[in-house]
Amino acid sequence: MKHIVDNVNKLELTFKTIDLEGRIPGTDSIEFLSVEEPYREGRRYSPFVRVRYALNGVKQDKAFPLDVDKGIFLSIDDVLEERLRPIAPKIVEILQEHSGQQNVERRDSIRMTLKEHIDDIRNQLKQGAFADEAAVSNGIVNRLLHTLEWPIFTPQVVIPEFGVEGQRVDFALCHPASTPRVFIEVKRVGNIDKGIKQLFEYAFHTGVPIVILTDGQKWRFYHPAGEGSYEDRMVEELDIIVENSEECAKSLNRYLNYKAVQTGDAAEVIVEDYKSIVNQRKIEERLPEVWGELVQEKNENLLQVVMEKAKEKVGYEPKEELVLTFLKSLKRETESERKEVSSRPESNSPSVEPTPSPIKENSPKKPLQFKRIRVTMSDGEVIERKNGLTTFIEVIEKLGIERVKDLNLIRNTIPLISTSKDPAHAQHQLGDYYIVKRMSTKNKKRILDRIAKELEIDLEVELVDKV
Repeated sequence: MKHIVDNVNKLELTFKTIDLEGRIPGTDSIEFLSVEEPYREGRRYSPFVRVRYALNGVKQDKAFPLDVDKGIFLSIDDVLEERLRPIAPKIVEILQEHSGQQNVERRDSIRMTLKEHIDDIRNQLKQGAFADEAAVSNGIVNRLLHTLEWPIFTPQVVIPEFGVEGQRVDFALCHPASTPRVFIEVKRVGNIDKGIKQLFEYAFHTGVPIVILTDGQKWRFYHPAGEGSYEDRMVEELDIIVENSEECAKSLNRYLNYKAVQTGDAAEVIVEDYKSIVNQRKIEERLPEVWGELVQEKNENLLQVVMEKAKEKVGYEPKEELVLTFLKSLKRETESERKEVSSRPESNSPSVEPTPSPIKENSPKKPLQFKRIRVTMSDGEVIERKNGLTTFIEVIEKLGIERVKDLNLIRNTIPLISTSKDPAHAQHQLGDYYIVKRMSTKNKKRILDRIAKELEIDLEVELVDKV
């Protein structure tokens, strides 16, 4: 028995060693020596064990990772995996014999939770463990699907390389058997912005209600039957490295749990979430009109609120005339911005795409452009991360989250920043605060512009193309 402290996950683990010498036939230059099983507080911690071996008679410092539940070796190259494939079931059999039936029952009761899997994947992502699409598919997607109760070894339910109109989608998740309900397209880490158009075409041909694009770190969930651009039809984006693992687990369960897909609940949820986003977008577009009408009507409640706030700030009661003139100037400014947007040439306006139809060979192909935020702070520092949410959160943190919270900004009917979590809305946790995160990149820019204006600081916020 070896006692080891896992400093990454803050866990104290004990590894139980089971001798393999003479019990497993070697393969060419490889001799199998022992298996180390992780235990925590007297119970088996996870289905992953380490298989110690000698190479050409020399004991190696490294070990082969083995998933006992799946009966496969992990994180090894294809050639070695082919050589070791017959060995894995034999090692699993020895472990089961050694543990007895009691250990088999215990394994199910202490299986790693989805959150724990996400934490482990996050650590491996930070270490650059997933070098290509195959590594992401095997080490992340399959692992999470298995944890979400998908029978990944039933080929009529989880179908890799599913054929659609002469093309292939990486995963088709089916119910009933061979009837796709979810498509997952997998990209190399950091390469998620490619392949979305192709994925929507797959969904168009099959009527699949949920499509997912992932590079292992980021997960984008789409309602393909919705209206608007691809970005408009995205209902959720997760970033396993940036976001709280519990929130990631909730979203994965929400859209991707096997039972939820079987019952149709996942499809209904994604439609409702899409409708909610569309409704909030409509409200946001009409707010300038609402504001203008309130000002034009000289709404007494509005005037009173502004006058009281102004008195609180400066200690003197402002004249109603002065406040009304100011409010009307805001109305004119808003109308001017709206006219500027509407007067732009059509070629520069964002494309609105209906449910995609097959692309004709002779039709011009326009690459889909996703935007991210670039912020130049007042001290000249430039903040531009891989996604808008990361930049948005970092800028708020640098400006001072308490200062921004005091502005009392409202987003999707709840405070942009609060100290209490709202389970009905997607929020990013930053220390003791919760920040609304479900919004488009353009809306994040608008909010940062408003924050800069309210705080009277010099902040340059730009939308730039992702490269």
